[in-house]
Amino acid sequence: MKKNTPSNSEEKTLKGIGVSPGIVIGKAAPLERSRATFVPRKVTAGQVISEVKRFEAAIEESKKQLEEVKQRILEKGFGQHSYILDVHLKLMEDRMLRDETIRMIQEQLVNTEWALKVTLDKISDAFDAIEDEYLKERKEDIRHVVERVLRNLIGRELRQIEDLEGEVIVVAHDLSPADTIQLNLQRVIGFVTEVGGKTSHTAIVSRSLEIPAVVGLEDITTYVAGGETIIIDGTEGIIVVDPSPATIKAYQLKQQRYRYLERELLKYAPLTSETQDGYYLTLQANIELIEEIPAVIQYGAAGIGLYRTEFLYLNRKTLPDEEEHVQVYKQLVQKIAPYPVTIRTLDLGGDKFASHIELAEEMNPAMGLRAIRFCLMEQDIFKAQLRGILRASTYGKVKILLPMISGVEELRQVKVILEDAKDELRAKKVAFDPDIPLGVMIEIPSAAITADILACEADFFSIGTNDLIQYSLAIDRVNEHVSYLYEPLHPAILRNIKGVVDIAHKEGIEVGICGEMAADPLYTLIFLGLGLDELSMHPLAIPRVKKVLRRSTHTEGEGLLKEVLQFSTAKETELFIRKKMAERFPEDFIQCKE
Repeated sequence: MKKNTPSNSEEKTLKGIGVSPGIVIGKAAPLERSRATFVPRKVTAGQVISEVKRFEAAIEESKKQLEEVKQRILEKGFGQHSYILDVHLKLMEDRMLRDETIRMIQEQLVNTEWALKVTLDKISDAFDAIEDEYLKERKEDIRHVVERVLRNLIGRELRQIEDLEGEVIVVAHDLSPADTIQLNLQRVIGFVTEVGGKTSHTAIVSRSLEIPAVVGLEDITTYVAGGETIIIDGTEGIIVVDPSPATIKAYQLKQQRYRYLERELLKYAPLTSETQDGYYLTLQANIELIEEIPAVIQYGAAGIGLYRTEFLYLNRKTLPDEEEHVQVYKQLVQKIAPYPVTIRTLDLGGDKFASHIELAEEMNPAMGLRAIRFCLMEQDIFKAQLRGILRASTYGKVKILLPMISGVEELRQVKVILEDAKDELRAKKVAFDPDIPLGVMIEIPSAAITADILACEADFFSIGTNDLIQYSLAIDRVNEHVSYLYEPLHPAILRNIKGVVDIAHKEGIEVGICGEMAADPLYTLIFLGLGLDELSMHPLAIPRVKKVLRRSTHTEGEGLLKEVLQFSTAKETELFIRKKMAERFPEDFIQCKE
């Protein structure tokens, strides 16, 4: 692709992934963040010690740099983001990363750069097999750490974001969370990158700093030489390079409208999520880190509907013990009180952590020995987590949520293990909530089909639409060739959800949705019609969903659902819904087109 030049400037519109909403117009400032490349080079046995010393010195220099960045952001008042730098500092100490690299240098007699690159590739491959999109993107944190160490090994200087002048839009192959945190809000008004996803730490920081951003724009650096005018629409995931005067004017009007609507939306955060005819639909938050709780409170969530615990197990050789579980869950429960917390038990396979666990390599780990299947096989690991959750339940309202349940037999096995954990705590006279609710994630078709059986023995249901859609429609969400088949409004999905909700209510238990569908206000009236009790989503989505709820009625949702269920295809349903929502909420769905 050819770079733009002043003599060859024509408007170009590119589509990426919008990770932080908002519209900005500014000048492009390219920032070199491409990956360093290396080739293997043999070293002699006598050079091994010096290679290891080079590696350790590069790590120490990298830690020093991150500590300096952390100090600068604390001085600027962005301390709420320092936890991400702490994650990167801990990764610098990761024994697996260090030991594996040193082992390669010593045994393969290769240069440090190549040994570190091979170690990174191995870790990346393990993360690629993880189904959860949020966790899959945690490999980017490791990559950013390794890239920093590699650059220090070769002494490559980086242009610092703080050196940028004027009101600019940063254009880069990639930005690390450390880069993003350092963005000077008076100078950097937005950024676009070639790689990245919605749940990366870089995306999380950009949203919390309210910096419009679009990622996943492959080859964007080939379009931009520097100095071009760029428009970022972080809501739609669109950027325009060298826009015409007419396009600039159109986006300036859109920008004014967006800013007005965002101010209006925040007014809904502290209000109750209740319809005009008195139907209360609880809105809660999905989180993974305790540091996300300020956003949970700011955006008006009524508790934590899904707390992912996988991060406790990743990037380490030793397993978290019971005490570590207790301390993490205790903080979580105390900080969110008086609202409830739903803690999902481990949703990984043993191949993703604890290297001493010997498991056979799997062809399809997403459908293999993972989540509850792994926990039932490794009961000591499972019990340590259950005891930690139980002990934390004395500090507030806690629920336990089981992932990947395929049938009632697994639920019964968990109940036996949970009772054993309770007995062990009783024997030690350790307090816990004896009636802690035990819920099931409905994310496998067999669980949806046998929901009537599960509802008799579970205390609540949480529908994981991400996997339910994927497994029901037999598609891989991250496979570009079939991703177009990922259709939340497919008749099979809507019927599945309706069947689960009806059965749950018949048996007197509550049911919610914790997948991506919950965060999209396009579906809110459908969920009202279905009679759901709870929606759990990213905290930022709550005000928008709450606004739709408060301006609607339960009766309206029921009427809409009846019409929706008459359609035969997802495309027909989506066209109908988008048209209805654009008519009903023109200020929020004005972009919708037939």
